[in-house]
Amino acid sequence: MHDSLEQLLLQIAVILLAARLLGSAMRFIGQPRVVGEMLAGIMLGPSVLGLLAHGVWLKMLFPVQPGADPYPDLNILSQIGVVLFMFLVGLELDPKLLRNQGKALLIAGTSSLAGPLIAGIILGVILFPTLHGPVNNEFVFALFIGTAMCITAFPVLARIIAERNLQRTRVGAFALACGAFNDVIGWCLLALVIAVCTSAGLGTHKAEYPLASAAMTVVWTLSFGAFMLIVMPKLLRPLQVVYERRGYLSRNTLALILLLLLLSGCITEWIGIQAIFGGFLLGAAMPAEGRFVRHLTDKLEDLVLLLLLPIFFAYTGLRTQIGLLNTTHLWQICLLVLVVATVSKLACSSLAAKFAGLTWRQSGVLGALMNARGLIELIVLNIGLSLHVLSPAMFAIMVIMALATTFTTTPLLYLCYSPARQRRDAAAEAPEVAQGETRILTMLSSPLTAAMLTRIAALFLANDPGRILAMHLANPDEHEQRQNLLHPPDDPVEMAIQQAAKLKIPVNAISLVSRDFGRDICLNAAHYQAQWILLGGHRGLFSSAPLGSLADEVLRDAGRNVAILAEKNLADIRRVMVPYLGEPQDIGALIAADRLGRNHDLRVTILHVVKPGTSKAASSEKIGVQSLVDRHISSTGTANQIHFQVMESDSPAQVVVLESQHYDLIILGIAPQWQLHHKLLGKSQQSVADQAHCSVLIVQAAAPATSNQILPAGTAVPTPSTTTA
Repeated sequence: MHDSLEQLLLQIAVILLAARLLGSAMRFIGQPRVVGEMLAGIMLGPSVLGLLAHGVWLKMLFPVQPGADPYPDLNILSQIGVVLFMFLVGLELDPKLLRNQGKALLIAGTSSLAGPLIAGIILGVILFPTLHGPVNNEFVFALFIGTAMCITAFPVLARIIAERNLQRTRVGAFALACGAFNDVIGWCLLALVIAVCTSAGLGTHKAEYPLASAAMTVVWTLSFGAFMLIVMPKLLRPLQVVYERRGYLSRNTLALILLLLLLSGCITEWIGIQAIFGGFLLGAAMPAEGRFVRHLTDKLEDLVLLLLLPIFFAYTGLRTQIGLLNTTHLWQICLLVLVVATVSKLACSSLAAKFAGLTWRQSGVLGALMNARGLIELIVLNIGLSLHVLSPAMFAIMVIMALATTFTTTPLLYLCYSPARQRRDAAAEAPEVAQGETRILTMLSSPLTAAMLTRIAALFLANDPGRILAMHLANPDEHEQRQNLLHPPDDPVEMAIQQAAKLKIPVNAISLVSRDFGRDICLNAAHYQAQWILLGGHRGLFSSAPLGSLADEVLRDAGRNVAILAEKNLADIRRVMVPYLGEPQDIGALIAADRLGRNHDLRVTILHVVKPGTSKAASSEKIGVQSLVDRHISSTGTANQIHFQVMESDSPAQVVVLESQHYDLIILGIAPQWQLHHKLLGKSQQSVADQAHCSVLIVQAAAPATSNQILPAGTAVPTPSTTTA
């Protein structure tokens, strides 16, 4: 027992290491991580590891156990992982994806299934004499090959769409709908094939009355499926109600869901259509509205994706013997299978999409996405091998096909719709900037600050013509972007839209998956011709690396006015202080003061801190500062909203910190006296933003002024050309 557990733990450790390494390598070259995990499984099997040292390492790491299943422990763990994964797949199937697609979805979805299904059946009839399994039934073999050919990996499709930021485009939404349609119909078809196979006395199951047993299995399958999809959602609705009332997913609720999952799997296993269908049906029956599904997914996803699915890939790899393809004829068959699978899926999906009204380019994108098969295909193939429908050689050929079609999805997508072309299309669709319109790109990272950032952006606009560009970026890590796409969390963009609607300000939503936040913020600011970029402060905003933080990169590369909010329980904004030192960097704070001063319910105070004993100079400086601000507000008629105050001190930072307790917001330029640059460079001194008693808005002007543009006092300073004042 001890040796068995030790062996299993070692196997799992090696599997996880290989899956993470190869998955990361695939992510580095732009492929989905699942491709690397599939490769890791194959490399740990006889196809690669078995070739090293005459198979000694393979036998040492994965010793064959006596009995029908040579790897029983890995098999059990992988099956549990697949059941849980299919439950997650069912959770992803939001009915909203299928709405408002109508006839176009019916045409494209049906064609993308029927074409590969027919092609696969014909191919199965041709290959049956050579590559059938122990089950000597041509009809079942051909039908199984056809079903395997028509499968699309909806999770992979959704992930690629999210990574390419196609979810808000017509083709992206249409591809998601087709993928969901394909998933549902494909699994139903596979369930019927398995029902016929197992109940008709084929495979490992024997029946005394095959036809009657097959009919009963089909009836039970349809009845249970109807119950799960029609009745069960109503029975599960109270779980969502309880969740929304409590605001969290309790352990008792999670335990109940897991019990239902096990029961559903047992029922489908008893029916004879595999436990995975029980998991899939229960997931599809779960309430899809609100945050319930999102939080339920978060509870299970890491365990399934990081631990159990790599074990399934390894188990599949151990069953895959590419070495069986030891003749030219078999490799020709492998190539034929790959060509038929790719061409039938691409051609049928693309032609149907074109007939449904998409352009040729959009149709090509849909075909490329629908050609991804991934993990879903491996699940189907393992069922076929377990039922003895597929021979080991045919299983290896189909695994190669699944891996190849998944790997080629991203290159085909780039070929049909390159990122450069996507940017050009987005630029052509960007709304034109109206005369005198001010645009503020607001980067939203959290629902907690979305409403406040939107209000600050509205204050910057005052009553001038303008709009807010509400932007949210997501990391392309694991399945996170797919979950954000299918079941959005507390969406900060949606909260910003609601806040802007209350303030009656136009808003454009921008939701993207990004590998480089700073670059994409700057590119989108240029693309949408924004004059201002507004960022919310968060942990890690100012990192220890000179150019390593998001804020530092945007400040350096944006070429636009940038404002960064360091928020401290900011409830309302009535009193604003703008410290002024006569430094070149103060111009940004003065421009922001000008814009906020246009709001009649705001009092803006420009605090000029001078050295002690320089009252006459201070008076002259005050006149200079007032003249400078008047240049910005001369046409607004709101000069009375901006007030001036002069204070003497050798420590401007201490004065600002002390005075901050009387204000709601401080606006700082990035002058060295505020020690913001010291913080950026990772020194230990606390900045004014850290010590202040209120929230701080750090501002950098688009075109930093030189000292002789601001000093001496009273010198005229031109407004940066990119600022709309």
